[in-house]
Amino acid sequence: MSATQRARSGVPLDKRSLIVTVPGLPWWGVILLAAGVTAVGVLIDATGGGGELTAVFSTFYFLGCLFAVVAASNKALFTAMAQPPLLLFAAVPIGHTLIGKDNSTALRDIAINIAYPLVNRFPIMLAATVVVLIIGGFRYFLLNQRPTGPARSTRSRRSAATTRDSSAAATRE
Repeated sequence: MSATQRARSGVPLDKRSLIVTVPGLPWWGVILLAAGVTAVGVLIDATGGGGELTAVFSTFYFLGCLFAVVAASNKALFTAMAQPPLLLFAAVPIGHTLIGKDNSTALRDIAINIAYPLVNRFPIMLAATVVVLIIGGFRYFLLNQRPTGPARSTRSRRSAATTRDSSAAATRE
């Protein structure tokens, strides 16, 4: 996309999403988007009657994190990049408690019933984190490639050059 298309987008730079003509979500919208899509995965697994979180949950978790980093505004990009491990750490115990069949109150059972599903989902959390960091890093890179000041016209370059030349001549005299 050319610089003129970016300038014509009408969306301020800090409020843009990955698609420059579309405003991005604020930090709280990024969290709600990822958590909402992940919750849909929990609900689908809950209606399945299996009593545990399946690949459906993992797929919706991954998609939620991916949608969040794409839809985040430039100001909320850090939130989208930091949330995949935190979201999984909260969603798996909550989801397992809601749909699990054997909910014991013994500390040992709780630790096993929470830790085991978390450990099993480490690869999907790692994949989601890496993909989100790549997309977010690419967006930060593009954000830093923009020109820092307004473009100068040929006339202003010529006047700056003549001012520089006249000041150099004055110092020589």
